[in-house]
Amino acid sequence: MRLAVVTPWASPFIWTKFSTNLARMLAKFRRPGWECDFFAGHGCDPAARHNNMCLQALQWDADLICIIGADQVHPLDMFDRLIDRYRETDGGVISALVPFRGYVPWQHMKPFQPMGWRIRNGSSTELVKEFTGMDTTPEMFVPIDPADGDLQRVDVIGSGVLMFDRETIEALEKPWFHYQRDPETQQRIADMDTKMVWRLRSEVQVDVWVDTTIKVTHIHDMEIDDTFSRRFADWADGGDETICKTEAERPLAAEVSLTEA
Repeated sequence: MRLAVVTPWASPFIWTKFSTNLARMLAKFRRPGWECDFFAGHGCDPAARHNNMCLQALQWDADLICIIGADQVHPLDMFDRLIDRYRETDGGVISALVPFRGYVPWQHMKPFQPMGWRIRNGSSTELVKEFTGMDTTPEMFVPIDPADGDLQRVDVIGSGVLMFDRETIEALEKPWFHYQRDPETQQRIADMDTKMVWRLRSEVQVDVWVDTTIKVTHIHDMEIDDTFSRRFADWADGGDETICKTEAERPLAAEVSLTEA
């Protein structure tokens, strides 16, 4: 069996903490009967790099592909734990929660919250198909709560940690990863990885799982772990329109007088 570890990184510079930790992870992976190799995706943007690294993995004849973020630090035994979960779920896609490096108010989250979402009213193929994007239908989802279990079904999650087999990716129509772009401004919505996972659920109809026991840190000036969001336990839900005004309701800066300010 072959495991391809891949990361979407084309820069000649990379986080030292990630590199050092990855070397230790690869050295620790000694699963009998398994080979492991590492591939970095190249391309003009993250979507292109994601596609490229998966193609490299398939060309190497990988049986399993594990995407990891190059700005993260992972448990040294994570590859074995993901493979164990893959077998436990009979070939499901396996992921882990990664603390968000910041805050997006309309996603119903707390600052730095480890993010993954499931459909609010049950996880069915038909409900998943109704999803059009985290930017347009965020109200359909609730964030994954680690307190609800060590292994949970998830409908939308990023590619910070994502393991799947070659049959799953080959069943998905190309391009596997792509951006939505505003045709006038050419601004892109950063959902190419979450949209890919949603397509695995809606088009390939594979089960996606998140192992909440795998603790990942997100590298910034410091390593952001799952304790950061706990400091915001009383944080008001930014997506609650009874609390927070929408952009359209906020007065323009030009309309606010010095007296009002």
